Amino acid sequence: MRSAQSVSAKIEQFKDKVLDGLNSFYGCDRGAILINFGLALIPLVGMVGLGIDTGRGYIVKTRLSQALDAAALAAAPYADDTTKLQATFEKYFDANFPEEFMGANITLATPVIENNGTTVTVSASAIVDTTLMQVLGQDSMSVSATAEVTRVISPLDVVISIDTTGSMGSSDGTGTRLSSAKIAANVLVDKLFGADTESDDLQVALVPWSAAVNVAYRGIDYDDALNDQIGGLWYTNNSPVPFRTEPDSDWQGCAYARYTDNGTDDDADHLLYDADVGGVTWDSWDPMPRRVVYPGNGYLYTVRCPDWGISPLTGTKATTTAAINELDDPEGTTTIAQGLVWAWRTLMPGVPFDEANTDSDVNRAIVIMTDGMNTSSFRDAYRGDLNTSEMDDRLSAVAAQAKATGIDIYVVEYHVETNLMKSVASLTTAPYYFHADNAADLEAAFDKIGSELSELRVSK
Repeated sequence: MRSAQSVSAKIEQFKDKVLDGLNSFYGCDRGAILINFGLALIPLVGMVGLGIDTGRGYIVKTRLSQALDAAALAAAPYADDTTKLQATFEKYFDANFPEEFMGANITLATPVIENNGTTVTVSASAIVDTTLMQVLGQDSMSVSATAEVTRVISPLDVVISIDTTGSMGSSDGTGTRLSSAKIAANVLVDKLFGADTESDDLQVALVPWSAAVNVAYRGIDYDDALNDQIGGLWYTNNSPVPFRTEPDSDWQGCAYARYTDNGTDDDADHLLYDADVGGVTWDSWDPMPRRVVYPGNGYLYTVRCPDWGISPLTGTKATTTAAINELDDPEGTTTIAQGLVWAWRTLMPGVPFDEANTDSDVNRAIVIMTDGMNTSSFRDAYRGDLNTSEMDDRLSAVAAQAKATGIDIYVVEYHVETNLMKSVASLTTAPYYFHADNAADLEAAFDKIGSELSELRVSK
């Protein structure tokens, strides 16, 4: 019994000694500060790392958002061509987000096209390695950003004025100059309409021209039995243009310019509406007969009136593309002033052509394309009364008047480059003026104009 009690007492004594020793250890402050600091250092480093790495993540996210905005704005005009859209998106993103930036590992999502091609959404994510946060077991963090671009046309009226003179039948290596112009014009129309076939806030018209302009409505045959005299002026069944005299039974649709070669400043060929100039009242036009007399020999010659009338402003894409695709067999001399002035009259509200949008915030533009310089002919809209220098002056007068009404004029010269046409454009450089040497350049010019006319904004 004593032996058992002795063993038990010794165990209790040893236990008490161990407890006393531990208490003494815990109570001793020599070296304890180092242990306590070590224990506290880990969360302290983690908290500091959280701030530093969060800041790095914010910088990456900000740069990511900026790069997405820039890339989306550049790519959105190609919403109708997903391959080109993707390539443009990646190109501009890479230019604005360098590969080595903050060591971020970037993943780009495929752009999303919605709302009939008018909205493009792009997004990207980035994995960023952490620094001090690694002591908490956080080796990396992810950030992401999104940008949405909405294509806005609010509202817009555009007239495409195309040269259909004889030189447009020349070969340009891929076809004729006119066939290339038709392809380029369709590129512009496609860019403007996007995936839409109808639009309430976009209208496009086509005005073909050469020595004169056919002022009849496209696709409506002339019937002289339906000619009507109202208020002393003559009207036909296929044109809203009033004439001073009744057109002949074989009238082809062209009109002479409101110009008289009398040496007096009393002309209205460069004016939009009816006008009183120098004591002369201009409220109508003279119909151009089918044949005119050549002063040199007294013989009759057929006038060079385009076969195609004006396709007025419309929000139906198919109507405009059909009018463009019909252009063929170009002929005639070059009277650019008439191509521009009738485009202007087609573009603006009021008679004779009155399809224009009348909203106060409407944007209006003329895109005029030519491959030549003014040439004088007894079979042109000025009856051959003007030499080429005088025709240039009439063109400059029209351009000045049109721009004074707020019209943006875009000029594309094909296989020719002149200071005159540069002055006709709203600015002498792109995107208002282009010189094209081949079909690819021509298409690129119309594509760029389409992008310019299609306003873009970052909506989110």
